[in-house]
Amino acid sequence: MVLRRANAPGRRPAPTSRALAALRGRVRWAVTAVVLAALPAVFVVAFGDDGKHTKLTAEYVRTGTWQTGFSAQYVVRNTGDGTTHGWTLRFRLAPGSEVSTLWNGRMDHDGARYTVRARDWNHDLRPGETAVIGFEVRHVDPAAPAQQQPVECSINGRSCVVGDTRGVAAEGNTDEMRAAPRDEAPAGPRTPAPRAATPTTAPPTRTATAPGASPSGGATGTGAAPTVAGPPQGAAAGTQPRTPVRPYIDLAAPAPLDLDKAISSTGVGDWTLASVVDAGGCEPSWGGGARLDDPAILQRFGELRTLDAVAAVSFGGSASSDLAATCESPEALAVAYRKVVDLYDVERIDIDVEGRSLGRPDIVERRNEALKLLRGQLEAAGGRLELTYTLPALPTTGLGAEAVALLADAAARGLHVDTVNVLAMDYGQANVKEPTGQMGRYAIDTARLVHGQLRGVWPTLTSDQAWRLISVTVTIGVDDAPGEVFTLDDAHLLADFAAQQHLGRLSWWAAGRDRACPDNAATAADPLCSGVPQAPYAFLGAFLGRVGVN
Repeated sequence: MVLRRANAPGRRPAPTSRALAALRGRVRWAVTAVVLAALPAVFVVAFGDDGKHTKLTAEYVRTGTWQTGFSAQYVVRNTGDGTTHGWTLRFRLAPGSEVSTLWNGRMDHDGARYTVRARDWNHDLRPGETAVIGFEVRHVDPAAPAQQQPVECSINGRSCVVGDTRGVAAEGNTDEMRAAPRDEAPAGPRTPAPRAATPTTAPPTRTATAPGASPSGGATGTGAAPTVAGPPQGAAAGTQPRTPVRPYIDLAAPAPLDLDKAISSTGVGDWTLASVVDAGGCEPSWGGGARLDDPAILQRFGELRTLDAVAAVSFGGSASSDLAATCESPEALAVAYRKVVDLYDVERIDIDVEGRSLGRPDIVERRNEALKLLRGQLEAAGGRLELTYTLPALPTTGLGAEAVALLADAAARGLHVDTVNVLAMDYGQANVKEPTGQMGRYAIDTARLVHGQLRGVWPTLTSDQAWRLISVTVTIGVDDAPGEVFTLDDAHLLADFAAQQHLGRLSWWAAGRDRACPDNAATAADPLCSGVPQAPYAFLGAFLGRVGVN
């Protein structure tokens, strides 16, 4: 038996060899920490699980401004050569402002200081990959600075601005979420569920319309806000109405869509026929090759009328000559548009603006002036015209500067725009990395950014009105861009989002592709099938919130 002597009062026990080793380890770590802290920030690096250097940056971009707030985003990018596992973004808003909605992150806040952590799908960022965190801010205090951007921004403890260390907590640039569950409840007070922005004035009275119908009347005057339609008729009280759909019909497809079967099978009676372009000399034609009075084309419009369906005509596109680029004056362009409107007796037109037609201010101005002339002529004759502008957009930037300028020019001229149709497709590898399985989420991100941009163009719009102004168009199935496959799961995800936000419309290219290819697969976009396994009209059913279509 070994006897142990009791410790004398006031004396510490002699350290054991294990305790001495632990003490020496703590001393070495303290010395190392002091040395690292003394080094310039550029030398303090973090390493991923593969031992490679990781570095995150966060770029702030304002996307829209209106009377009661603004929208913005932080683009978090991995500029290192190793995978980063988790990120935490922090920033502070000006007094009197608060984040009303945030997406692509989990948000907490302590007063005006906000902390945003990764979600499961953007938790790991490989070299060159980005995570776009979008948010809307509302001014709860009318005296709050309208244009002031967030300050004291840090990403994983380092300043979002290179060389700026002001207001950044000394957290160290560590992959702090590496060992934590990806969707664990973060510390600190939870932010309440996002609330819709509260308008400072009562919204205008809305008239309920049938799904897809245009609101009557057009706003006039400089910067006038578009009229906003009410919810679709037929929605049961207390239920979430589905967003109206308006599929595109590709009249240049090798085999025509069976309209009778499509309408009887789906119940959809609202379609857009594409596309009218210039055949030369400011003369409209279908695809540049078919005359307006082509018997096959006239037959299609006759079928739609017989089936009590409504037709819209799409002008322009990415691959053909835009009438606005070849007609020499607004008056000549208005004449070209009216030839189409009168011949087919349509009240809805879709202006698809891409390529050089989007980047030329003279073309933009001529087109907007021609459309204003056309609407005035039709209204003077007792008619009406619903106008949709279809514009390309990205999940990282929303509408480009040229598209925003086009809408701003329309607002300045008092041209009423009924719908802004967002082309959520053809992003390209330069803009989205490995899009497989993410096309639905990318479409949602695109719509969110456009929502803020529209409130910037028409500052009097409420949040709800801006959502109703938006239509989203996707390419179903396999797209032309490598890896961009819009699946049925993506369609359900987008449809649920559209119903939640009350989007104005959903659309897709094209109705004739809503069926499986003979071999249930395709490596490129096929004009006659989607390229993914599906039942006929499965995408249409998904957009309508149905499991299947009879």
